[in-house]
Amino acid sequence: MTCIAVVRKEDKIYMSGERGVSDDDMMLASATPKVWQLGPYIMGYAGSMDGERIRHNFRPSLPSGNNIQKFMYTKFIKELRDFYQDWWVDVSKDSDFGMIICVKGEIFEHNAADMSLTQYNNEYLAMGSGGSYAMGYLYATENQKDARKRSIGAVASAIKFSTSCMGPIDTVSI
Repeated sequence: MTCIAVVRKEDKIYMSGERGVSDDDMMLASATPKVWQLGPYIMGYAGSMDGERIRHNFRPSLPSGNNIQKFMYTKFIKELRDFYQDWWVDVSKDSDFGMIICVKGEIFEHNAADMSLTQYNNEYLAMGSGGSYAMGYLYATENQKDARKRSIGAVASAIKFSTSCMGPIDTVSI
């Protein structure tokens, strides 16, 4: 149902996502991107369409202090949980909603079902039903210098090989 791919190169992060929306019988392209910039954050979502509520209504605090990990694991995740409660985002054990959140050069993956937030040191990450195709592409292109092209190529690979991904591809960066 989605592929989100993110690539970090030096101090720049590029995130790309496709727009496929599917159910058991049909696949259509969403009118809006699944990746966006919100101040110092870039975010992308996979799974249920709860990401649209986040995109249009969630306004997290600006990162403060020198310890981005502490900020994300305390203040940010609490604000996100409070938002989920206020806006009826599915956080049940059956929830398939997740996000990649990037801020201050760091990459985090979030799962709504258990409210986990995991930071990655890798220079790239992908998620969603097409995530394994994207990760393969990102691994195979580790020596390629253009991070933007890599993030787009990873999502294009998912569109090519996953029956639950489709274009167009959107890209944001910070």
